[in-house]
Amino acid sequence: MLAYKIFGVKTSFKNALHDGWVDCEFVTLGRNVRIGQGTVIMSNLIVKDRLIFKRVVIKDNVIIGAHSLILPGTIIEPNTILDSNSITKINQHLDSNSIYRGRPVKKALETSVITNKEVIEKRFFEKDPSITQTEEFLTAQGTNLSVPFHFYIISGTIIIGFSFLLPGFIFYLFLFGFLAPNLLSQPFTLEILLNPYNYGLILLTPLIFIFCYLLHLFFVALFTRWFYKLADKRGPSQGVFDRNLDTSSTTLDYYHFRSFLMKYPIFAFSRSPFPWLLNWELNFIKSNKIGKGTVLEETFIHSHINFGDYCYLGTSSHITNHLVNGVYGEENLIFVGVEIGNRSILNATTGGLPGSEVGEDSTFLPGCTTLKYDKLDGNAIYTGFPAKRMKKEDIIDYLEGDYSGE
Repeated sequence: MLAYKIFGVKTSFKNALHDGWVDCEFVTLGRNVRIGQGTVIMSNLIVKDRLIFKRVVIKDNVIIGAHSLILPGTIIEPNTILDSNSITKINQHLDSNSIYRGRPVKKALETSVITNKEVIEKRFFEKDPSITQTEEFLTAQGTNLSVPFHFYIISGTIIIGFSFLLPGFIFYLFLFGFLAPNLLSQPFTLEILLNPYNYGLILLTPLIFIFCYLLHLFFVALFTRWFYKLADKRGPSQGVFDRNLDTSSTTLDYYHFRSFLMKYPIFAFSRSPFPWLLNWELNFIKSNKIGKGTVLEETFIHSHINFGDYCYLGTSSHITNHLVNGVYGEENLIFVGVEIGNRSILNATTGGLPGSEVGEDSTFLPGCTTLKYDKLDGNAIYTGFPAKRMKKEDIIDYLEGDYSGE
């Protein structure tokens, strides 16, 4: 909460954000506000070639359910509740003492003061005797893996541990070979302050540290590329695969191993001081094709998701390369990549299913998601699930009249 205050959000220490995402500009939160996990509060929105900024105001005692989306200009009055997975409209004003739900949200009912708390507690916490689970249901069934478990341990150790060896050695030499004997171990005197060599060491220290950090990231990408290349040769090409959990599947085991390989590298780059290097990393590993000028916010990235030039992928979006169909234990796995055309904008909490092809100059409004094998022509604005091309009058209504495109 302190970090939000430092970066400009008007909020209170009595609020709980629960791993939600809140834009730092033009957001005002009252007191006792509860925001569910995965919720995104946006004061800005990209539509085609326009960037829309509008202040969001959430007043006292408001509860917003998990994975909801608050769009720019929204005002929520006190003592109001939004159900999970709700989306407001731009400039929408929600009344006080009410419950809202839907996409876009609509008032479901008005709230009142609870007079008999015991009835509520009994309804929530009393165990239902009709619900039982058998021991057989609770017993997990295991199968042997074609990719041995120790191979996961070895690859993870090399990617994470070995990537620190050379950078750590270089920093150790600098610290104990130059910095410690020439500066840190010397008594503090006027001569130290007047020696320009010491100032050179002080200025060089952060540069050496940054160099070692970048070298660590490079080795993370390099080792991942080696293992990924091995798994890619033995793993599945794109298609539909039997996912029978009662037998060992060499093909799918390598698919899962390949997914495992990408976990730490993506985390290391996206959470580093240089998150823009994520594009280079994915291209270097050859798991994805990321065009120049493309921006990937804090989001989920799978292999075989390819972006053209100057694309944008918003916060908490999820473009996936796989989908499970069928009854558990007898299902099939669809494994097909996704192609995103040049200059496409996918705002926060958007999604795409395997096999989707998004044409150039497409804009996904928040919450928009494709179906599997969707083919969108492009040069349009899409909304909803499944993604649907918006008519001009619908766009004007969505943007409160602020639109002059086709």
